[in-house]
Amino acid sequence: MSLARDLQASAWDAECRRDVDAVLAHFHPDATFHPAGAPAQQGHAAIRDMTEDFYRSYPELEIDIVDEWGHGDSSAVFEFRAHLRDNEGNRSTLDGVCLVEIGDGTFTSVRYYEDAPVPVTG
Repeated sequence: MSLARDLQASAWDAECRRDVDAVLAHFHPDATFHPAGAPAQQGHAAIRDMTEDFYRSYPELEIDIVDEWGHGDSSAVFEFRAHLRDNEGNRSTLDGVCLVEIGDGTFTSVRYYEDAPVPVTG
């Protein structure tokens, strides 16, 4: 596996466990996070606030890496599928891609592009 894959898989594992401190350990202190459809967030404090807001909206999350394209250990693109449950118990899936740039073993920039969540029925 590549550094990028290991780092991304570890960050998503921490996110699924709702361990915001472990999530932040994957980011450079001055990292920029570009969430889909929202303003960029820079630095640990802003990324923490954004992550905690997400946790409040979606108390359950699982993420599968569907595919990946790498550029050595400095950058990669991950196609993913997220399985979500909101506060009302509604389940949905969300497909997207995540572009990461890495420096000194941590994310320096992360960009998310996502489709709208699709309700799970049945």
